[in-house]
Amino acid sequence: MAFHPNTKLAAVLLLSFASALSAAPRLSLNTSTIGTINTVPGSNGPTQTVQAYNFGDGALNLTATPSAPWLSATVGARGTCAGNGGNCYNVTISLNTAALAAGTYTEFVTLTDPNAIDSPQDIAVTVNTTGVQSSLTAYVTPNGGTSTSVLYNIFTSGTGVKGTVSTNSGGNWLSFLSGASGLITSPSPWLIQVAAQVGQAPGTYTGTVTISGSSVATDNKTINVTMIVTTAPIIELNNSSTIRLTGAQGGGAQYAVVTLHNLAQGTLSITGAAGSAKFLSATVSGTSLVITADPAGLNPGVYTGVITITSNAANNNVVAIPVELVVAPAGVPNILTGGIVNISTYAQEALSPGDIVAAFGSQLATSTLVAPSLPLPTSLGGTQVLVNGVPAPLFFVSTGQINFQVPYTVSGAQLNTVQVISGASQGNTRSILVTGTAPRLLTKYPPYGAIVNAADGSLTDPSTVVDAVFKTHPAKPGDTIIIYAIGLGATTPAALAGQPANDGTPGKPLQTIPNVQVTFGGGFAGRAVTVASAFTGLTPTASGLYQLNVVIPPDVTLGPSVPVSILVNGVQSNNVNLAITATGK
Repeated sequence: MAFHPNTKLAAVLLLSFASALSAAPRLSLNTSTIGTINTVPGSNGPTQTVQAYNFGDGALNLTATPSAPWLSATVGARGTCAGNGGNCYNVTISLNTAALAAGTYTEFVTLTDPNAIDSPQDIAVTVNTTGVQSSLTAYVTPNGGTSTSVLYNIFTSGTGVKGTVSTNSGGNWLSFLSGASGLITSPSPWLIQVAAQVGQAPGTYTGTVTISGSSVATDNKTINVTMIVTTAPIIELNNSSTIRLTGAQGGGAQYAVVTLHNLAQGTLSITGAAGSAKFLSATVSGTSLVITADPAGLNPGVYTGVITITSNAANNNVVAIPVELVVAPAGVPNILTGGIVNISTYAQEALSPGDIVAAFGSQLATSTLVAPSLPLPTSLGGTQVLVNGVPAPLFFVSTGQINFQVPYTVSGAQLNTVQVISGASQGNTRSILVTGTAPRLLTKYPPYGAIVNAADGSLTDPSTVVDAVFKTHPAKPGDTIIIYAIGLGATTPAALAGQPANDGTPGKPLQTIPNVQVTFGGGFAGRAVTVASAFTGLTPTASGLYQLNVVIPPDVTLGPSVPVSILVNGVQSNNVNLAITATGK
């Protein structure tokens, strides 16, 4: 088979990637989340314990910093914990919730050792101080709609609980249920269900649930329940989720995107959004909000606020998005926990030698720069990424993201570390898991893969997908296609990170990987068909980018979204889609 490179798509894809530490301690936690902890209103919650492990050398010197006054934390002396011998530290977290108003709260305890690998790390703590509610308001669609019922957890503390239900109108739309079957956890195994009945017209309906018999007096009360049956949009709520952003003193604004989902009928229209604090704002884009947290003028610390919106939703008045901005001291690069990901799935998972990786964080660079050409530089604008203490090739640097290539010399047999150096400032250090092969197929328009028809260089997407550079049309059985990927590991002959791959000319043989299998279809997409790739290796003149040339088999499943995956050295890739029709049109 002739070799079919597509240098145009390769260039597009590569543009989109727009000190020894062996003696250092390494921080690990037995959990990074606590809760939801249900507390009795007006009282403090039960003390919680998290175990911090040192999986490295020496000793940890941890500082615990809570993000809210109702949290406090103490780090104990090094001792023995289950499964980790004598290299463990108990972190005792107190929940000082007595003064909190009724509601659900999520805050954080940050554990830091500036000399440790994988520091800092956050422990998210969620508490519920509601107790038995005095009132509930449910928004539902008419029976037969998309969101006809709502379940509410009832947080009782005592035993012997009974519930009596009555409605003023509308029939039997209100129920008091046991959640002991696993719907919610003890010691509060109770639910209130609100459900629109057949034929129940839009309107407002009221009823009560009376709790009695509990051994804890504060449980025994009457809950006034209102059901609003509406044909208007209803925004899906998740009030316990706090958006946490990290910025730097004097640094740039930080952003988060939140999409508001409509549970009901009609078209949701978001007409405005506002922040409750000076540092916090939001803009509307369709049904999404672009939330901006600006640290300008703020000293290092933790700042909180809420985003509220205006919309045509029936429950607009109860939509509130809590936001927390952590302002770090100026000048120190920080890679986020879980912030090192491959540039295909953007998931924190195993990497391979030669992989193309993104690191997310704050103050990673002082400017936004793209590598001008190959070979890739190991410094851009005074920023470096050290992998095991050695500068790695860089594709792109910015304040919040750096794309770099893992050197081919990195081995899974050792602890591998990543650290950012910006100017004279050394950042924190994160560990990465490296295996021989971690194949990941790239996408151009998710879920469609970065896959081209070799004959004309078009994308193998449905013709309805419009691209400013490439033609788009389906492939057909018998076509040769080119699939682009990362993470396939070592080649023959060997490659060097940051260097352009060989182009197949005399003295520069193509760098290949043998025995790679490609699977089309499977699952809901019909019968799976597996064939051998005719060529697998590095894309000529690119760095870290692999391609597979394969002929689509004659018995492949046809369809607008046929999944494809590869198997490299026994390791399965992710799935991406391509369009395949009988005629390629």
